[in-house]
Amino acid sequence: MERKGNPRITNIDTTIICSNTPKVSIVVPIHNAGEYLKLCLDSLKQQTLHDIEFILVLDCPTDGSDKMAEEYATNDARFRLIYNKENLHTGCSRNEGIKHAQGEYVGFADHDDYCDPEMFEKLYSNAISESADVVISNYYDEYLGVQTLFAFPEGFSAKEFQENAFLALVSGYYSIRNSQSFNNMNVIWNQIYKRSLLLENEIFFPDNRKLTLEDVYFSLKVYHFASKVSYLPATYYHHVNTSNNNYNNYSYHSISRMLPLIEEISVFLTQNNILQKYKNEFTVCTLKRIYSSFRNELKFKKLNGIIPFICLVRSNNVVQKILLNFSENKSLLKKFAITKVGFYYLISKQNSD
Repeated sequence: MERKGNPRITNIDTTIICSNTPKVSIVVPIHNAGEYLKLCLDSLKQQTLHDIEFILVLDCPTDGSDKMAEEYATNDARFRLIYNKENLHTGCSRNEGIKHAQGEYVGFADHDDYCDPEMFEKLYSNAISESADVVISNYYDEYLGVQTLFAFPEGFSAKEFQENAFLALVSGYYSIRNSQSFNNMNVIWNQIYKRSLLLENEIFFPDNRKLTLEDVYFSLKVYHFASKVSYLPATYYHHVNTSNNNYNNYSYHSISRMLPLIEEISVFLTQNNILQKYKNEFTVCTLKRIYSSFRNELKFKKLNGIIPFICLVRSNNVVQKILLNFSENKSLLKKFAITKVGFYYLISKQNSD
């Protein structure tokens, strides 16, 4: 039953009183969602799981999205509001939601996406029946009316699925449209996570004002620390691909944000004593990520950005240490086309010394 109210939370609040503990908390960062926000919030409101809360993190919107969110919260107490005092962007806004969530499980939605009514009831039911820390499902990508499926392989044990998913994440595989592949592990809103898993292991999103691909970094930690991952081969989430999506912007693939990602993953693998185990995969991934940033540089800055780009990469000690593995294991370069091999020799400091 819907209840009246308008719970208002700021970033400095640490205690929230709630009469009922929800089974699932869904965190939705909201900036300037425009026309898409109503579809998103309506799809949440129609969820068949009743013991659920929706934490709308208002990240300083300027287009009236905050007014729409407030209207939903006024008419339905399952919607709770957090007001960021400054524009924190997606990663830190999600962290605010995690901190204030009360659900046994936590999920995420983007403000311009939507999900089927039964999504979180199905995911939660599977989590309980499988005693899982994480439940992952398929998702759709929708662009200009065309719907594309991203799914995962079936027939694996929970342990095998988790191991393959982690390997795909550390390898930096690109998603494959209309496929059942572990390559499709690059998103987080098709899953729910046990909140205790996140809190006990301090799994939060990095600040994506400083570091890109925050979803991948978050997932690496999740799939390393989770005791059990369950795959539900069904599709409920619809990612609406718009021109406002982060990965369509220059900064998303910029080298100034890609290098910190590589550094953080290197630290994580080292601290958890698995760098050697995944050394080759991480080396290949590093070159792919830097090459992606290089293409992004050419797209937006043309030839003007090449020299500063190369200097920045060559001066990064973490990246240069990772690239040394190519000289120790030359077979790794055979995975690349001649253009990327040439690019490696261009950015590798050891080849110019």
